[in-house]
Amino acid sequence: MGGQDWRRVAFALVAAGWGANQFAPMLLVYRAERGLTEQSVTGMFAVYVAGLVPALLLAAWWSQTHGKRPMLRISTVLMLLGSLLLLVGADAPWLLFVGRVVGGVGIGFAMGPGTAWLKDLSVGELPGTGARRAALALTAGFALGPLAAGLLAQWLPGPLVLTYAVHLVVQAIATVLVWNVPEDARGDGPTPSVGRVVRHVTSPWFLRLVLLTAPWVFGCASVSFAVMPSVIGPLPGLPRVAAAGALAGLTLGTSVLLQPSMKRWATSHPGRVTGLGMGVTAVGMGLATAASLAPAWWWLPLIAVVLGSAHGLVLVGCMTTVELNTPSELMAATTAVTYCLTYIGFLSPWVIAVLSLVGPPWLALAAGAGIALVTTVWVAAQRAPTG
Repeated sequence: MGGQDWRRVAFALVAAGWGANQFAPMLLVYRAERGLTEQSVTGMFAVYVAGLVPALLLAAWWSQTHGKRPMLRISTVLMLLGSLLLLVGADAPWLLFVGRVVGGVGIGFAMGPGTAWLKDLSVGELPGTGARRAALALTAGFALGPLAAGLLAQWLPGPLVLTYAVHLVVQAIATVLVWNVPEDARGDGPTPSVGRVVRHVTSPWFLRLVLLTAPWVFGCASVSFAVMPSVIGPLPGLPRVAAAGALAGLTLGTSVLLQPSMKRWATSHPGRVTGLGMGVTAVGMGLATAASLAPAWWWLPLIAVVLGSAHGLVLVGCMTTVELNTPSELMAATTAVTYCLTYIGFLSPWVIAVLSLVGPPWLALAAGAGIALVTTVWVAAQRAPTG
């Protein structure tokens, strides 16, 4: 098993990531063209996590006995349905909410089993290859989704239809490609007990190198494209929708470009990659603090590149650490827990907004920089896990 089959699974993860993140620049479109309130559109954005987290855990659990291919099949069908609901729901906000939840469930069914499957399909290659391929594929999808949506919605007709129609085509191709990828067995054997999974994710190496750092994966990324434009203002020369998509694409695109270069170093020293990522996070949050004190448009691309680099480094470091220290039968469940931790980072814009009610934004950003710096020192002081 293996060969080039991993590319088909990776493309399915790209398509799922695309569908999950394409909604971000559309918030502006719904406000402008349908008059939806800020509370409504941000609620639609956030409700996706309500579908994602339980799906992540359930899919990881079920894949142990039912196999990974069925989970990816379910994912592709749900991602198609989610985009279809968004496409037909332009004038029915309740359909948009349902579509976001369905999309969250769809990406949840892809992330854990997909990562574990890529590990299986990468047997015989450098240790950690499967985890890096999965991280790269998902990040590429997360970057392409808002970038494509922003460009399509800004400059082509029918943005509330065309944006999702394009993803439907991409997702349909992914469905065909992944549907019959061979899997050696239905699953990895008996489903591990809850106690065994809990003991594994409370191991010293997980607590030291994953628990404290994983939330920064999407924490630093969301600060880049969800917080800083409101602090500084939009990019000049670009309409707001296109600028929103471009900034998200630049942040996550930087992560995509950086991740392959970390291949061998992450395998030999995953903790050092994570530590470097936290150091870059501290620098990026420091730049964000400076930008809030002296706003200028050119801060936005600079911060996007720095925090995008941090996203890639911390993600690769965490996922490689997990793969190198996790037996096959626990891989999907441990990956699911790790991704749940990364999604805590999506709360960072809300936390900063709340703190900004009692003080200027730079104080909240400076606090983030300080926490990232302390975490960097902590990770640097840890010994490499022994497995």
